[in-house]
Order: sequence, then structure tokens, then C-alpha cells
Amino acid sequence: MQVFSNPAFFDQVFKEHWELMYQSAYRKIGDQAVVEDLIQEIFIDIWNRRHILEIKSGIKAYLLTAVKYQVMKYFDEQAKIRTLNTDDLPGYYEEDVFAFEELYSQIELAVDSLPPRAGLIFRMNRLEGYSVDEVAEKLKISPQTVHNQLSKSLKIMRGELKHLVPVLALLLTA
Repeated sequence: MQVFSNPAFFDQVFKEHWELMYQSAYRKIGDQAVVEDLIQEIFIDIWNRRHILEIKSGIKAYLLTAVKYQVMKYFDEQAKIRTLNTDDLPGYYEEDVFAFEELYSQIELAVDSLPPRAGLIFRMNRLEGYSVDEVAEKLKISPQTVHNQLSKSLKIMRGELKHLVPVLALLLTA
């Protein structure tokens, strides 16, 4: 389903989700200019791929996953900049190890392999950015149940995605 090929829908998605995306990235990076650039890059990428982009889950989850991926990429780039001599920098980070589409698809498959309730809790907490208390409140369960489900889900997800461990370190940390 090519949902972003309609410019009005694209604008609506931006207006509805940019602030949540911004807050999610800002909590991790803490630099307004960097976060604004990061969010802009995500929407530019979506617009450039609007005719081929297919979203298999909710748009909110997709966008927040894109934010997490871009945050990981940012921290990876910063670590490389600190460790490399400035002469070695040009062209060093031209290609990602995993294309975002492939990474997202593999995460979606792994989440889909979870039991339904565990998958919902995982999505809400890890992909949509809800805190444990918020998940507990929305699902009317105890925070301890959320912690228990997340622990089990993370164990399953780590097994399913063990070949992506370096890329997913931030996403799957407890």
C-alpha cells in the first residue's frame, strides 16, 4: 500500500507525528538542531521513496522505528568521528550496513512471531515509545506484568534477530 503518494496525506502524517518523533529523538540526543535535521531526513527519505514504500504495520510505529534507527545511526557516526583521523572521514559512512527497509521488515517479522499480547506490549514500549507505566495503564495491567512480558519478548527478539545484534543494540536493551 503506497500511502505516502498523496501529498495531503503526507502533510497530515507529518503534522500528526512530527512532535512525537521529535520528543523521542530529543530524549536520546538532547540537541535541538540535530533532532530537527534527523526528523527532516526521515521525511525526505519517505517522500523520495513514496511510490515504493510499503508499511506493514501502523504509521506511528513505522515513524518511531525510523527515529530509533536514525538515532542509532547518529550515535554510530559520532563514535566513528571521535575515533577516526579527520583525513579518513570523507566517504566513510556513505552506505548503511543494512537498508532501513530490510531492518524494519526483519523487526516486524520478529515482533509478529511474539504471542499477540507480548507483541502488543513490545510494540507500545519499544516501537511507539510508551513507558512501562503508560503501557500498564492503557492495557489495564500491572507494571510488573509489562516488565515480565517485555523481558520474555526481548529474549525471543534477541534470538530472532541475533544476526542484527550490532545494529539493534539500542532497540533491544532492557
